[in-house]
Amino acid sequence: MNVLWILTDEQRTDSLGCYASPWAWTPSLDALAARGTVFQRAYTPSPVCVSARAAILTGQSNVRLRVLNNHHALEPKRARFLTRVFSGAGYATASFGKHHYNCPGVQAFDTQAGKVLDDRVSYTAYRAPFADADADVVYYPTEFRHWILAGRFPGAVADTAEAENADLALDWLRRRDRGRPFLLRLSLNAPHTPVVAPAPYDRLIDPGAISLSTGDGETSELPRAIRENLCEKAGSWRLTARQLGRCRQVYYGRVAFLDAVVGQFLDRAESLGALDDTLIVFTSDHGCHLGDHGLLQKQSFYEESVRVPWIVAGPGVAGGQVATPVSAGSILPTCLELAGLGCPAPVDFPSLAGALREGGEPPSEPVFSDIDFGIWGYRDGDRYAMVREGDWKLAVFRDPRDKGRFPPDDGLMLHHLATDPTERVNLAGRPEHGGIASRRIALIDRRDAEVIEEPPA
Repeated sequence: MNVLWILTDEQRTDSLGCYASPWAWTPSLDALAARGTVFQRAYTPSPVCVSARAAILTGQSNVRLRVLNNHHALEPKRARFLTRVFSGAGYATASFGKHHYNCPGVQAFDTQAGKVLDDRVSYTAYRAPFADADADVVYYPTEFRHWILAGRFPGAVADTAEAENADLALDWLRRRDRGRPFLLRLSLNAPHTPVVAPAPYDRLIDPGAISLSTGDGETSELPRAIRENLCEKAGSWRLTARQLGRCRQVYYGRVAFLDAVVGQFLDRAESLGALDDTLIVFTSDHGCHLGDHGLLQKQSFYEESVRVPWIVAGPGVAGGQVATPVSAGSILPTCLELAGLGCPAPVDFPSLAGALREGGEPPSEPVFSDIDFGIWGYRDGDRYAMVREGDWKLAVFRDPRDKGRFPPDDGLMLHHLATDPTERVNLAGRPEHGGIASRRIALIDRRDAEVIEEPPA
């Protein structure tokens, strides 16, 4: 069985119609979801690029890997990429587009090519001539990080890095050895910053139809880690209401553009016969904020940042919806099992192949996510951990090797998602929930003990 893996960056679940978003425009991905399985509550192993991608590629916890943010490098000795199991079984493997797992000298795929950004727009500046008023650009107004949060792309769809990477992947499919199965990843930067979309996509979505909180009044119960770091470095308070509306309009328009690129890619791949006996996996490395909770960008454990879309379609997939919380770290262990290949230990995320083949729900297990904020000069070296168990989600600073290093309430957040799905009420510190919090912290400690490869200090 072939595996086609489409990976996006910084994509929220509410950017897809198949996740019941009324303002999303994603007919191609919705059609894929309609003939496959949709994981409704999939979580990233880490809500930032490098650490998420390292965990997904290895099937291992970021605590085991010691990769917790973009400023961390994956040591070659820890780079046990599960993609190499496919190579060892005779698969041709390739990835086109954004790789960004930061492992010097080691490749996860036999072939890696493509680009992250096109030549016309960088993360912080337009490189091609454009009329600022026509593009209606919104910059994040600080010298710390002058991101482009919204704007029209100065060119056509074919000029974008996303379209170029799709063309490279198609050319690889044409030239492949048809006597070998393949693992192909199309890894696209969109909808990550720079949030630009070609016309007409940058105006496709009516900003008045997007129903999201502005984050007003939500900071009072935030732990210090959020208030002093994310609210300062990526707070939506720096934008006007009109600017925030434009950011949301172009973000969802950029997803609509992405959907068009993916739809055309799938059509052309099918015409090449490349989708016969092919498992198709669609997901993102993490989500992002669009003013909800008063935040932009990612790095938080709120649902908008830590939850990701995950769709699987193809031979042997029963289809339907999976409501049980799962980790996106299970992607490659699941693909390996569906392809009839073994998954070498150690692997920290379970295969979900059984639920895909048989339908229904997988066993309910705690789901974890981890990050180190240090890339922004805040608590560098301090691990912030999240666990979701059932309807409860907890986050806390916790040293995996020295449990007494931080106070037990350091950065503590506790939400009951069944009664508070938008996470407005932090229940941490309330005496009636002390046992609930203690149990979830114990789950983090137990997981840490399982994945640390040397004895704790």
